[in-house]
Amino acid sequence: MAAGFNWNQYNGATTAETSIGTGGNIFNFMAVDSAGTLGYDENPITAGKNSMEVYLKADFTGTFNKIDNLQFWMSTDFSPATGLTLKWVDDGITTYLDPVTATSTIAANAIPTSDPGTENVFIGGTAAGELTAAGMSDYIVIQLQTTTAAAAGDTSLAEFTFQYDES
Repeated sequence: MAAGFNWNQYNGATTAETSIGTGGNIFNFMAVDSAGTLGYDENPITAGKNSMEVYLKADFTGTFNKIDNLQFWMSTDFSPATGLTLKWVDDGITTYLDPVTATSTIAANAIPTSDPGTENVFIGGTAAGELTAAGMSDYIVIQLQTTTAAAAGDTSLAEFTFQYDES
């Protein structure tokens, strides 16, 4: 039997969990702490400011033997990308903190732009983590940071790829 998969987004002081699906436009970077895609047009990120941090987890359901080797990267950058930088956490973070628009101390590393080749999303606080029953990855925290050179108005979508091994 194959595992089920879904993305969950977390926000708010009470750590609200929102199921946001498996693909397509599942969340927008915004200037407010909100899950999903609604409301971004009323809460734009202005040039020189940052988005609210986005907290995601990969959620695996169903029956399977093992899930491991979780890999995440940005497969297509914004176009135009002038003045836009995506940062992320590149090690396991198991504790949720209220998202901020200040320059993140959590999402502080360049996001990979090609297949990393090895696990870079943790389970249970370790890169060698695995699931043998339904459960979730550690948090993936992402923040869009802009400079004053960022173009006004909407940008195109950035695309992310997530892969894992199931046995």
